[in-house]
Amino acid sequence: MSKAATITPAVLEGAHGEVVSELSAFLKEKSARISPATLAHLAGMAFSIAFPGARRDEKLANALARGVSMREKLAAEEGGSVSAEQAAQYLGVTKQSILNMAHAGKLLSWRAEKQGAFRFPAWQFHEGGRLPGLEDALVALGKESGLDDWGRIGFFLQSNGLLGNRRPIDLLRKNQLDAVLKAATAYVE
Repeated sequence: MSKAATITPAVLEGAHGEVVSELSAFLKEKSARISPATLAHLAGMAFSIAFPGARRDEKLANALARGVSMREKLAAEEGGSVSAEQAAQYLGVTKQSILNMAHAGKLLSWRAEKQGAFRFPAWQFHEGGRLPGLEDALVALGKESGLDDWGRIGFFLQSNGLLGNRRPIDLLRKNQLDAVLKAATAYVE
């Protein structure tokens, strides 16, 4: 998980904590009706209206909106996602075992925005088990590389020049692990 994800209003002091707390409450309230990507875009628009001369900050808000939009796209690709309970049922293990695998870097997951529950990309499960080679590729990507969950998921789902503009997930499905491992090593360097 990225360092930004661990910041809470309580960590900030005084007026900064108050502003973050108020904005967070407002965004949570609105997220019941509006997607996070749209909220980020609207926040950028509101910022540009409030501060018309702040061009650089507007670019940052738009970049954040694009990031949220990309996360939503990655979450929906290749069959979407499953809950920890569904993943456990598919692999024939307990929910705690699934969560342990995720924490150990043996499965890909992310925390859902609204419920805070873990979600698991469905594409990593294959024929009653895990996609062959996935765990080896995750080791090559390394937990200490600075990649967050979305960076690792993006690696598997995006075309890679080192792989002839093919996606690592497609090569794993064809049992071409060596090429994927080389690309994963280059990805984190």
